[in-house]
Amino acid sequence: MIETKQLSFEDIKPSRKTKYIQILEILGNKKMTAREIELEMNRKNYSSYFDMNHVRPRITELVKEYELVEECGTKEDSLTKKKVTIYKKK
Repeated sequence: MIETKQLSFEDIKPSRKTKYIQILEILGNKKMTAREIELEMNRKNYSSYFDMNHVRPRITELVKEYELVEECGTKEDSLTKKKVTIYKKK
């Protein structure tokens, strides 16, 4: 069972790195929310459908593990009307 999980993890590693690169490219010198990043990924055809789970875990990893992205404020999300985090590259 552990071997199967490890093999599955190894299979997704390349796509994780690709997502990191795409997120960093999209952020550029801008400040964006996770939803804005995912919308831009869709516009650039990096994602075939809209799903916040494409970006949220990768952003968290870029913030906490790799320290390449940082939180820089909050704003109200236009869809949910809730406060969301704004991110930028370090």
